[in-house]
Amino acid sequence: MKTKKGGKAVTVILVIIVCIFALFPFIWMISTSFKTNSEIYTAAPTFVPKHPTMDGYTSMFTTETATFNFKQWAANSIFVAFLTTIFSMIIAVLGGYGISRYRFKGRGALSYIVLTTQVLPGSLLMIPLYIIMSNLGLLNTKIGLMLAYVTFTVPFCTWMMKGFFDSIPISLEEAARVDGAGTFRCFFTVTLPLTVPGLVSTGLFAFINGWNEYLFASSFMQSYDNWTLPVGIASFKGQYATDWGTLMAGSVLITIPVVILFLCLQKHLVGGMTAGAVKQ
Repeated sequence: MKTKKGGKAVTVILVIIVCIFALFPFIWMISTSFKTNSEIYTAAPTFVPKHPTMDGYTSMFTTETATFNFKQWAANSIFVAFLTTIFSMIIAVLGGYGISRYRFKGRGALSYIVLTTQVLPGSLLMIPLYIIMSNLGLLNTKIGLMLAYVTFTVPFCTWMMKGFFDSIPISLEEAARVDGAGTFRCFFTVTLPLTVPGLVSTGLFAFINGWNEYLFASSFMQSYDNWTLPVGIASFKGQYATDWGTLMAGSVLITIPVVILFLCLQKHLVGGMTAGAVKQ
C-alpha cells in the first residue's frame, strides 16, 4: 500500500513539474505584456508587474500606420487559417475515406508516400514553391499562401482521417446499402457523423498551422497589408531596440483564439486523438 502511495506521489510531482515547465513561458509572456519598458529593461525584472499598464494592448488596436495595422493582420490570418482548414478537411476527408475503404493497386505505397511528405521540412520546399507561385502570379496573395499551407496540412490530415475511417466497422455501411442507401448517402449519413472527433482534431491542426505559420508568410507576403499576425508581430523586434511590451501583448492576442478553440473543442479533440489510433 505504501509503495502504491509513494508511486502515486512521485507521479503527481512529475506532472506538476512538467506543467510548470509548459506553462511558465506563457505566464511570463502575459506578465511581460503588462510591464512598462523601463521595468522590462531593468537589471532585476520582477515576475509580477509593479506598475501594470495596458499600453501594449492599446497600441495594438489604436495604432494604424503604413507599416503597423494589427486589425488588418488579424483579418489576413483569420482568412488564411479558415480557408486552409476548409480546403484541407475537404481533401483529407475524401482522400482518407478512399484509401481506407477502397482496395486498389499501390494503395499501401500511396498511404506511406502521403505520410512521408510530412517529414519534409518547409525550408526544403520553400524555393520550389516560391518559383511555382511566382510563375502563377500567386506571390503576395492570401490565396497563394493558403495553397502553400494546404500542401503541408493535407498529408497529415489525410493520414489522420484514414485512421478514423479504419476504426469504423465497414459492416455499418454494408447494412445501410442493404436498406437501399447509395455510396454518397452511406458516407454522409452513416460514416461521416461517426468521425466528428477526427474532424475536430484534424481541423484544429490545420487551423493552427495556418494561424501560427511564419516561414512561408514572411517569404511569400511582400507588402505590409498582406502580412499575417506572426509576421507582423515579429516586425516589432528591431535592430537596435525591441518594444517587448507590445510584442508580448501581440503574442498573447495571437494565442487567445487557439486557447479558446481548444477549450471549446477539448472533448472532441481528446477523443479524436485516441480513437483514430485503434483499428476496430
